[in-house]
Amino acid sequence: MTSVHINEAKLVQDVEVLRSQFPQVKDLYREVCRLMFFRYGIQPTANKLYQLVRKGTMSTPVQTVNNFWNELRLKNRVDVEYSGLPDTLREFAGEALSTLWKSALEVAKQNVKEKHSVINNLESNNKLELENLKAQLKKMESLSAEQHSELTMLRKQLQESEKRFLIDHQVSATQKEAVKTLQNEKSALEGSLKSVNNEFSAEFNKLHAALKLSEDKFRKLEARSFIEVDRERQRAYKLESEISELKKALLKEHAVTKSQAAKNQKLVNELRENVGMIKGQLKESQRQQLAASNKLKQIEKKKPLIK
Repeated sequence: MTSVHINEAKLVQDVEVLRSQFPQVKDLYREVCRLMFFRYGIQPTANKLYQLVRKGTMSTPVQTVNNFWNELRLKNRVDVEYSGLPDTLREFAGEALSTLWKSALEVAKQNVKEKHSVINNLESNNKLELENLKAQLKKMESLSAEQHSELTMLRKQLQESEKRFLIDHQVSATQKEAVKTLQNEKSALEGSLKSVNNEFSAEFNKLHAALKLSEDKFRKLEARSFIEVDRERQRAYKLESEISELKKALLKEHAVTKSQAAKNQKLVNELRENVGMIKGQLKESQRQQLAASNKLKQIEKKKPLIK
């Protein structure tokens, strides 16, 4: 910004002040003309006056400028009219007043120059300050850009965190639903296992009763024939041993089944496979029971022959 621009801006401000002080158009043009010449050292012209005031017609600033220059010329040429004064004294007084006016005008011009110098100094200082402000603004813009970049990155991270949270929430809901389903399956399997255990106990009791009945029949057979009974006894002992082994196997399978059921409470995923295995073992036990029952039936069929 140059001093001319500073003066122009200040001149416009001063003109705005004069608008409120001199509402009459001619008075306003006159004061603005004096302001331009005496305060700012600008030669007033009709166009410049009209640009600043913008009132009335173009003839008003033209007349104002003519009147201003006529006034200055009259002030530079002072005539002292006073009756009774000698011509020499009147001329001397006129020259003295003219000299005073010129001196005052020179002082005014000097003040204007000093003001211009002050304005130039202020302009220099303002330039330096402006450069500093520009540098600070550039730093602030750079910092703002960095902060904006960081903010953008943080927003992206926040969006990613929100996405991960939603995914984790959905996974958690799915896991809860899966756990609930597995718990239901576990309850159902436990009920099924309990039913199987009850059936196994009933079958075991039946087998125990059948074995007891077989022992009684063996004792009766022993009384009828020593040789045949001894032979049959040996066979019965063998069968009893097999039955004992079968009892042990069944008890062992029963213990394994109970142990496996306890483990299934902790390991739901393994419960399905273990239950399948237990069912397979139970089927094998039933098969063995069926085989034992068939043996018993064969023994019962042979008893009439012994008699």
